[in-house]
Amino acid sequence: MNVQAEEEFEWDSTEKVEWSESFRTVDIPSTKDGSVQPAYFRKTTQSKPQPLIVSLHTWSGGYSQKDPMTVDVEARDWNYIHPHFRGFNNKPEAIVSEFVLADINDAIDYAIENGNVDPAEIHIVGVSGGGLATLAAYMELQRDIKSFNAWVPISDLNAWYWESRGRRFNYADHIMAAIGRDGKIDTEEGRRRSPLFKALPAQARKNSILRIYAGIHDGHLGCVPISHSINFYNRVAGEFKYGTDNLNEIYRHAETDSSLVSKNELLSLLEKRINPDYIDSGLELLGRAVHLTKKSGNITLTIFEGEHEQLPGALSLIAKLNATNNQQ
Repeated sequence: MNVQAEEEFEWDSTEKVEWSESFRTVDIPSTKDGSVQPAYFRKTTQSKPQPLIVSLHTWSGGYSQKDPMTVDVEARDWNYIHPHFRGFNNKPEAIVSEFVLADINDAIDYAIENGNVDPAEIHIVGVSGGGLATLAAYMELQRDIKSFNAWVPISDLNAWYWESRGRRFNYADHIMAAIGRDGKIDTEEGRRRSPLFKALPAQARKNSILRIYAGIHDGHLGCVPISHSINFYNRVAGEFKYGTDNLNEIYRHAETDSSLVSKNELLSLLEKRINPDYIDSGLELLGRAVHLTKKSGNITLTIFEGEHEQLPGALSLIAKLNATNNQQ
């Protein structure tokens, strides 16, 4: 029997909630197929242009799904949009399809046209399936985005199918419903949709910040192994640095390049669920111990003490980035 994942993991809850009055529902026509995609939208009340938070729902959710960041968004009086982008990832038009990426782009256009947005301060944030969409947006959107913030993301759909099937999570059934063919996964389609294997738009991303966060116990006490975050970090950081998208070659570079994660580090983290080298290091992320942190250019990876989750106060990390830039 498969585990009902939406009951098992808080960060994929489909429970609908009451939204504050400063957030309103809007309908956004798709430039891809003309369908209407709903979203929750908030416009700042400030006269000066403010940042825009593009918050992407989780795997089984949609635009009306609970988003804890809304409290912080309202307190900071920022612009915000929470698009539907085809909703639940259990159908062909979902799971970071061409329609999904177009919907996210359309949502950003809507927020810019109807909000009071500082175009230099657009930030995309996603958790779990929203993290998958965040990584896909990083690889696909041909527009200026200040930062991409992916929490416990999926980066390889084929790998996650087998990981979910092996652990009897319904996510495997969802993937089969979306890209299955005659009872088997279409691995070519899975690879095409996976951020890990997409072409890096180096020119478009040269000034963008990418931050990936993963709880070290995810994959044991959660549904997405930390290998998804580590492999994507290495792939992108390695390609910027060495000009290759071959992950095996990048891992060979990682043996001598401490800005990348080596296979020994990856295996140690997967096996131990703790990093002995970081015990009592004093490094913290929003009050949680940090087991590993890597940085290469504008790309960072943080493995924190946690599970399948986004930490409370996550928006403060973007606010801190925004404040630092405003001081420069």
